[in-house]
Amino acid sequence: MRAVRFESGGAIKVVQLPNPQPGAEDVLVQVLAAGVCRTDLHLLDEVKAGEHEPLIPGHEMAGRIAKIGDDVYTAKVGDLVGVHFEQPCGRCRQCRRQKTNLCEQGTTLGFDAPGGYAEFVVAKQTTILPLPPNFDLALAAPLGCSGATAYRAVVAFGQAEEEDMVVIIGAGGVGLSAIQVSKAYNARVFAIEPRVEARKAALDCGADRAVGPDEAGAAFRDFANDAGADVAIDFVGTKGTFDLGRSLLGPGGRFVAVAPGSEAVQVTANDLVDGGKAYLGAYSSTMADFARAISLAEAGRLRPVVTRKAPLADAAEVLNDLRDGKIVGRAVLFPGPMG
Repeated sequence: MRAVRFESGGAIKVVQLPNPQPGAEDVLVQVLAAGVCRTDLHLLDEVKAGEHEPLIPGHEMAGRIAKIGDDVYTAKVGDLVGVHFEQPCGRCRQCRRQKTNLCEQGTTLGFDAPGGYAEFVVAKQTTILPLPPNFDLALAAPLGCSGATAYRAVVAFGQAEEEDMVVIIGAGGVGLSAIQVSKAYNARVFAIEPRVEARKAALDCGADRAVGPDEAGAAFRDFANDAGADVAIDFVGTKGTFDLGRSLLGPGGRFVAVAPGSEAVQVTANDLVDGGKAYLGAYSSTMADFARAISLAEAGRLRPVVTRKAPLADAAEVLNDLRDGKIVGRAVLFPGPMG
Protein backbone atom coordinates (compact mmCIF):
# COMPACT_ATOMS: atom_id res chain seq x y z
CA MET A 1 0.00 0.00 0.00
CA ARG A 2 0.97 3.66 -0.37
CA ALA A 3 1.35 5.63 2.83
CA VAL A 4 2.69 8.96 4.01
CA ARG A 5 5.27 8.69 6.75
CA PHE A 6 6.89 11.27 9.00
CA GLU A 7 10.57 10.29 9.11
CA SER A 8 13.72 11.33 10.92
CA GLY A 9 14.65 14.95 10.40
CA GLY A 10 11.05 15.90 9.70
CA ALA A 11 10.87 14.48 6.18
CA ILE A 12 7.38 13.73 4.82
CA LYS A 13 7.64 10.82 2.42
CA VAL A 14 5.23 8.76 0.36
CA VAL A 15 6.35 5.16 0.85
CA GLN A 16 5.29 1.74 -0.36
CA LEU A 17 4.58 -0.75 2.44
CA PRO A 18 2.99 -4.20 2.76
CA ASN A 19 -0.73 -4.12 3.42
CA PRO A 20 -1.39 -4.52 7.16
CA GLN A 21 -3.36 -7.55 8.28
CA PRO A 22 -6.14 -7.51 10.87
CA GLY A 23 -6.00 -9.57 14.04
CA ALA A 24 -8.85 -11.82 15.13
CA GLU A 25 -10.95 -8.94 16.50
CA ASP A 26 -9.79 -6.28 14.06
CA VAL A 27 -10.99 -4.92 10.74
CA LEU A 28 -8.90 -3.79 7.79
CA VAL A 29 -10.31 -0.53 6.47
CA GLN A 30 -9.59 0.82 3.02
CA VAL A 31 -9.13 4.50 3.79
CA LEU A 32 -11.21 6.62 1.43
CA ALA A 33 -10.74 9.97 3.20
CA ALA A 34 -8.39 11.22 5.92
CA GLY A 35 -8.70 14.53 7.70
CA VAL A 36 -5.66 16.70 8.36
CA CYS A 37 -5.55 18.00 11.93
CA ARG A 38 -3.20 20.57 13.44
CA THR A 39 -2.14 17.88 15.91
CA ASP A 40 -0.44 16.18 12.95
CA LEU A 41 1.89 19.18 12.81
CA HIS A 42 2.77 18.72 16.48
CA LEU A 43 3.65 15.10 15.76
CA LEU A 44 5.74 16.11 12.76
CA ASP A 45 7.67 18.55 14.93
CA GLU A 46 8.25 15.83 17.54
CA VAL A 47 9.62 13.46 14.90
CA LYS A 48 11.83 16.23 13.55
CA ALA A 49 13.21 16.89 17.05
CA GLY A 50 13.87 13.20 17.62
CA GLU A 51 11.28 13.00 20.39
CA HIS A 52 8.99 10.63 18.49
CA GLU A 53 9.55 7.57 16.35
CA PRO A 54 8.75 7.79 12.62
CA LEU A 55 5.06 7.17 12.05
CA ILE A 56 2.16 7.08 9.63
CA PRO A 57 -0.02 9.98 10.88
CA GLY A 58 -3.72 10.56 10.45
CA HIS A 59 -6.36 10.16 13.15
CA GLU A 60 -9.46 11.26 11.22
CA MET A 61 -10.58 8.65 8.73
CA ALA A 62 -13.50 7.09 6.94
CA GLY A 63 -13.52 4.19 4.55
CA ARG A 64 -14.75 0.79 3.52
CA ILE A 65 -14.08 -2.49 5.31
CA ALA A 66 -11.79 -4.61 3.13
CA LYS A 67 -11.19 -7.56 5.44
CA ILE A 68 -12.32 -8.74 8.88
CA GLY A 69 -10.72 -10.90 11.55
CA ASP A 70 -12.09 -14.33 12.45
CA ASP A 71 -13.82 -13.06 15.60
CA VAL A 72 -15.39 -9.90 14.18
CA TYR A 73 -19.14 -9.77 14.69
CA THR A 74 -19.92 -6.05 14.38
CA ALA A 75 -19.28 -5.47 10.70
CA LYS A 76 -18.85 -7.10 7.31
CA VAL A 77 -16.70 -6.56 4.26
CA GLY A 78 -17.99 -3.67 2.18
CA ASP A 79 -19.45 -1.63 5.04
CA LEU A 80 -18.80 2.12 4.99
CA VAL A 81 -17.48 3.14 8.39
CA GLY A 82 -16.03 5.96 10.39
CA VAL A 83 -12.98 5.02 12.43
CA HIS A 84 -12.24 6.36 15.90
CA PHE A 85 -8.54 6.86 16.51
CA GLU A 86 -8.50 5.76 20.16
CA GLN A 87 -7.88 2.01 20.33
CA PRO A 88 -8.55 1.20 24.00
CA CYS A 89 -7.57 -2.07 25.64
CA GLY A 90 -11.04 -2.62 27.13
CA ARG A 91 -9.57 -4.09 30.32
CA CYS A 92 -7.90 -1.35 32.37
CA ARG A 93 -9.57 0.64 35.13
CA GLN A 94 -10.35 3.59 32.86
CA CYS A 95 -11.91 1.38 30.19
CA ARG A 96 -14.04 -0.38 32.79
CA ARG A 97 -15.32 3.06 33.83
CA GLN A 98 -16.19 3.91 30.19
CA LYS A 99 -13.37 6.49 30.10
CA THR A 100 -11.76 4.90 27.07
CA ASN A 101 -10.07 8.17 26.04
CA LEU A 102 -7.91 7.73 29.15
CA CYS A 103 -7.05 4.07 28.49
CA GLU A 104 -3.85 3.04 30.25
CA GLN A 105 -2.73 0.34 27.82
CA GLY A 106 -4.26 1.02 24.42
CA THR A 107 -2.85 2.66 21.31
CA THR A 108 -3.88 5.64 19.20
CA LEU A 109 -4.06 5.52 15.41
CA GLY A 110 -1.83 8.16 13.88
CA PHE A 111 0.09 8.70 17.13
CA ASP A 112 1.71 5.46 18.27
CA ALA A 113 0.07 3.12 15.76
CA PRO A 114 -0.18 3.49 11.95
CA GLY A 115 -2.89 5.98 11.04
CA GLY A 116 -5.03 7.09 8.13
CA TYR A 117 -2.51 8.72 5.81
CA ALA A 118 -2.45 5.41 3.98
CA GLU A 119 -4.50 3.23 1.68
CA PHE A 120 -5.33 0.83 4.53
CA VAL A 121 -5.51 0.96 8.31
CA VAL A 122 -6.21 -1.70 10.95
CA ALA A 123 -8.69 -0.85 13.72
CA LYS A 124 -10.41 -2.72 16.53
CA GLN A 125 -13.94 -3.76 15.65
CA THR A 126 -15.16 -1.83 18.71
CA THR A 127 -13.82 1.47 17.31
CA ILE A 128 -15.75 1.70 14.05
CA LEU A 129 -19.24 3.01 13.43
CA PRO A 130 -21.42 2.60 10.33
CA LEU A 131 -21.99 5.59 8.10
CA PRO A 132 -25.26 6.33 6.31
CA PRO A 133 -25.40 5.40 2.62
CA ASN A 134 -24.19 8.18 0.31
CA PHE A 135 -22.71 10.10 3.25
CA ASP A 136 -20.03 12.52 2.04
CA LEU A 137 -16.76 10.86 3.10
CA ALA A 138 -14.91 14.17 3.05
CA LEU A 139 -17.25 15.27 5.84
CA ALA A 140 -17.35 11.89 7.58
CA ALA A 141 -13.59 11.63 8.13
CA PRO A 142 -13.25 14.72 10.38
CA LEU A 143 -16.09 13.56 12.61
CA GLY A 144 -13.68 11.17 14.35
CA CYS A 145 -11.72 14.05 15.87
CA SER A 146 -13.14 17.42 14.84
CA GLY A 147 -16.70 16.32 15.55
CA ALA A 148 -16.18 14.02 18.54
CA THR A 149 -13.68 16.29 20.30
CA ALA A 150 -15.99 19.28 19.81
CA TYR A 151 -18.94 17.36 21.21
CA ARG A 152 -16.98 16.31 24.28
CA ALA A 153 -15.76 19.84 24.94
CA VAL A 154 -19.14 21.53 24.46
CA VAL A 155 -21.53 18.98 25.96
CA ALA A 156 -19.71 16.46 28.16
CA PHE A 157 -17.42 19.04 29.80
CA GLY A 158 -18.89 22.45 29.00
CA GLN A 159 -22.43 21.20 29.72
CA ALA A 160 -23.77 23.83 27.33
CA GLU A 161 -27.52 24.12 27.21
CA GLU A 162 -30.25 26.36 25.90
CA GLU A 163 -29.58 30.10 26.27
CA ASP A 164 -26.06 29.54 27.65
CA MET A 165 -23.46 32.00 26.39
CA VAL A 166 -20.62 29.96 24.92
CA VAL A 167 -17.29 31.52 23.98
CA ILE A 168 -15.28 29.62 21.36
CA ILE A 169 -11.62 30.66 21.24
CA GLY A 170 -10.08 29.56 17.95
CA ALA A 171 -12.21 28.88 14.87
CA GLY A 172 -10.11 26.10 13.41
CA GLY A 173 -11.49 22.72 12.38
CA VAL A 174 -12.56 21.68 15.89
CA GLY A 175 -13.68 25.16 16.89
CA LEU A 176 -15.99 25.44 13.88
CA SER A 177 -17.53 22.08 14.79
CA ALA A 178 -17.90 23.26 18.39
CA ILE A 179 -19.87 26.28 17.21
CA GLN A 180 -22.30 23.99 15.40
CA VAL A 181 -22.63 21.62 18.37
CA SER A 182 -23.31 24.60 20.65
CA LYS A 183 -26.02 25.87 18.32
CA ALA A 184 -27.53 22.39 18.15
CA TYR A 185 -28.07 22.77 21.92
CA ASN A 186 -29.57 26.24 21.40
CA ALA A 187 -26.73 28.14 23.02
CA ARG A 188 -25.60 31.63 22.04
CA VAL A 189 -22.11 31.58 20.57
CA PHE A 190 -19.39 34.22 20.63
CA ALA A 191 -16.34 33.25 18.55
CA ILE A 192 -12.84 34.71 18.87
CA GLU A 193 -10.46 34.19 15.96
CA PRO A 194 -7.68 36.35 14.44
CA ARG A 195 -8.16 35.27 10.80
CA VAL A 196 -10.80 37.13 8.84
CA GLU A 197 -11.67 34.10 6.67
CA ALA A 198 -12.10 31.90 9.73
CA ARG A 199 -14.33 34.48 11.41
CA LYS A 200 -16.54 34.42 8.33
CA ALA A 201 -16.64 30.61 8.54
CA ALA A 202 -17.61 30.90 12.21
CA LEU A 203 -20.57 33.09 11.29
CA ASP A 204 -21.52 30.70 8.50
CA CYS A 205 -21.50 27.89 11.11
CA GLY A 206 -24.00 29.79 13.22
CA ALA A 207 -21.92 31.92 15.59
CA ASP A 208 -23.93 34.93 16.76
CA ARG A 209 -20.80 37.10 16.78
CA ALA A 210 -17.20 36.59 15.65
CA VAL A 211 -14.41 39.03 16.48
CA GLY A 212 -10.63 39.25 16.65
CA PRO A 213 -8.78 38.78 19.96
CA ASP A 214 -7.94 42.47 20.40
CA GLU A 215 -11.58 43.54 20.48
CA ALA A 216 -12.93 40.48 22.28
CA GLY A 217 -13.26 41.95 25.77
CA ALA A 218 -15.31 45.01 24.86
CA ALA A 219 -17.27 43.16 22.16
CA PHE A 220 -18.25 40.37 24.54
CA ARG A 221 -19.42 42.77 27.23
CA ASP A 222 -21.69 44.35 24.64
CA PHE A 223 -22.82 40.93 23.36
CA ALA A 224 -23.57 39.59 26.84
CA ASN A 225 -25.01 42.82 28.31
CA ASP A 226 -22.18 42.77 30.88
CA ALA A 227 -22.97 39.22 31.97
CA GLY A 228 -20.19 36.63 31.91
CA ALA A 229 -19.84 33.55 29.76
CA ASP A 230 -21.39 30.30 30.94
CA VAL A 231 -18.82 28.31 28.96
CA ALA A 232 -15.47 29.34 27.48
CA ILE A 233 -13.64 26.75 25.38
CA ASP A 234 -10.02 27.26 24.37
CA PHE A 235 -9.00 25.52 21.15
CA VAL A 236 -5.66 27.36 20.91
CA GLY A 237 -3.77 26.54 24.10
CA THR A 238 -1.66 29.61 24.88
CA LYS A 239 -1.38 31.63 28.07
CA GLY A 240 -2.97 34.52 26.23
CA THR A 241 -6.05 32.53 25.22
CA PHE A 242 -6.33 31.00 28.69
CA ASP A 243 -6.28 34.42 30.32
CA LEU A 244 -8.75 35.74 27.76
CA GLY A 245 -11.21 32.92 28.35
CA ARG A 246 -10.89 33.25 32.11
CA SER A 247 -11.54 37.00 31.93
CA LEU A 248 -14.87 36.41 30.19
CA LEU A 249 -16.28 33.79 32.58
CA GLY A 250 -19.31 34.67 34.65
CA PRO A 251 -20.56 33.14 37.93
CA GLY A 252 -20.78 29.38 37.60
CA GLY A 253 -18.82 29.56 34.35
CA ARG A 254 -16.87 26.61 33.02
CA PHE A 255 -13.53 27.04 31.26
CA VAL A 256 -12.60 24.07 29.08
CA ALA A 257 -9.06 23.69 27.74
CA VAL A 258 -8.86 21.46 24.67
CA ALA A 259 -5.62 22.30 22.87
CA PRO A 260 -2.31 21.25 24.41
CA GLY A 261 0.13 23.98 25.31
CA SER A 262 3.43 24.31 27.18
CA GLU A 263 3.04 27.84 28.56
CA ALA A 264 2.46 28.09 32.29
CA VAL A 265 -0.89 29.45 33.45
CA GLN A 266 -2.00 30.35 36.94
CA VAL A 267 -5.26 29.70 38.73
CA THR A 268 -5.73 30.77 42.32
CA ALA A 269 -8.10 29.35 44.90
CA ASN A 270 -10.14 32.52 44.49
CA ASP A 271 -10.49 31.78 40.77
CA LEU A 272 -12.05 28.43 41.66
CA VAL A 273 -14.17 29.46 44.63
CA ASP A 274 -15.31 32.97 43.71
CA GLY A 275 -18.49 32.57 41.74
CA GLY A 276 -18.27 28.77 41.64
CA LYS A 277 -16.21 28.66 38.46
CA ALA A 278 -14.62 25.48 37.09
CA TYR A 279 -11.47 24.91 35.04
CA LEU A 280 -11.47 21.67 33.09
CA GLY A 281 -9.29 19.84 30.59
CA ALA A 282 -11.06 17.86 27.86
CA TYR A 283 -8.79 15.16 26.47
CA SER A 284 -9.61 13.40 23.21
CA SER A 285 -13.03 11.70 22.96
CA THR A 286 -14.83 8.41 23.43
CA MET A 287 -16.89 6.21 21.14
CA ALA A 288 -20.02 7.69 22.75
CA ASP A 289 -18.86 11.17 21.71
CA PHE A 290 -18.10 9.87 18.21
CA ALA A 291 -21.55 8.28 17.92
CA ARG A 292 -23.24 11.52 18.96
CA ALA A 293 -21.19 13.50 16.46
CA ILE A 294 -22.30 11.17 13.67
CA SER A 295 -25.92 11.47 14.84
CA LEU A 296 -25.72 15.26 14.73
CA ALA A 297 -24.21 15.05 11.23
CA GLU A 298 -26.98 12.72 10.06
CA ALA A 299 -29.53 15.19 11.42
CA GLY A 300 -27.89 18.01 9.50
CA ARG A 301 -26.83 19.83 12.68
CA LEU A 302 -23.07 19.26 12.26
CA ARG A 303 -21.18 19.66 9.03
CA PRO A 304 -17.38 19.79 9.36
CA VAL A 305 -15.96 22.69 7.37
CA VAL A 306 -13.78 21.21 4.61
CA THR A 307 -12.13 23.77 2.35
CA ARG A 308 -9.31 21.74 0.83
CA LYS A 309 -9.29 18.32 -0.83
CA ALA A 310 -6.07 16.77 -2.09
CA PRO A 311 -4.56 13.43 -3.08
CA LEU A 312 -2.45 11.60 -0.49
CA ALA A 313 0.73 12.50 -2.40
CA ASP A 314 0.12 16.20 -1.63
CA ALA A 315 0.26 15.69 2.14
CA ALA A 316 3.46 17.71 2.62
CA GLU A 317 2.05 20.71 0.74
CA VAL A 318 -1.22 20.56 2.64
CA LEU A 319 0.56 20.39 6.00
CA ASN A 320 2.73 23.36 5.10
CA ASP A 321 -0.35 25.36 4.13
CA LEU A 322 -2.04 24.39 7.40
CA ARG A 323 1.00 25.56 9.36
CA ASP A 324 0.94 28.86 7.48
CA GLY A 325 -2.73 29.45 8.35
CA LYS A 326 -3.89 29.13 4.75
CA ILE A 327 -6.51 26.46 5.41
CA VAL A 328 -9.83 27.33 7.03
CA GLY A 329 -11.49 24.40 8.77
CA ARG A 330 -10.24 21.02 7.58
CA ALA A 331 -8.26 19.68 4.66
CA VAL A 332 -8.96 16.10 3.63
CA LEU A 333 -6.58 13.71 1.88
CA PHE A 334 -7.74 10.97 -0.47
CA PRO A 335 -5.56 7.84 -0.81
CA GLY A 336 -7.69 6.79 -3.78
CA PRO A 337 -10.06 8.69 -6.10
CA MET A 338 -10.93 12.20 -4.94
CA GLY A 339 -14.28 12.41 -3.24
